[in-house]
Amino acid sequence: MSTHTMLTPKTEPVGADGFTLRERAWKREADKHVQALNALLAERGAAIRFAFPAPVALPFEGPLPDEAYAGAPLLVDELEDVLQLSAALLQAVRTGAEDTADERVLLLRRAALADRLALAAPHDSTAQHRAIRAAHVLMTFDVVHHTGRGPYGADSIEADGAGGPRAYVRQEYVSWHVPLAPGEGI
Repeated sequence: MSTHTMLTPKTEPVGADGFTLRERAWKREADKHVQALNALLAERGAAIRFAFPAPVALPFEGPLPDEAYAGAPLLVDELEDVLQLSAALLQAVRTGAEDTADERVLLLRRAALADRLALAAPHDSTAQHRAIRAAHVLMTFDVVHHTGRGPYGADSIEADGAGGPRAYVRQEYVSWHVPLAPGEGI
């Protein structure tokens, strides 16, 4: 009488590559699908390629708040500036003279203000949600208009993770504070 123990995911032996026999088979199958997908993308002229397993981005911390908002106006003054920018942009829209650069500055300063208010009230979930929502509005604008200036784009995998939207706002606020070098940004 032979005594065979049934292999389960908990009892299956792990090979030198860190995979069980079953996991190795799944990986081979996934590699085939990824290879076929990449061939299809290459045929269609797409620049993107996939890998399995997908690369995992490190959390994007961005500049620390003290660094990002160094030299920023006081919160009350920033709020007043955001309100003035909003009124000016509304007037420009009414006259048909709106400018995407002005709109971006408004969205950036509004997102930075929301971030700073959320930092001042870390236990206020409403302030945290507003900061994330304002960051997403800025990120969407930057993706659509290709207006981001920092090293990580609004559509990058780094900006997509936890804390990424608010870190993106800080990165862009720092970039906005630093004037462009001659010939840069053209």
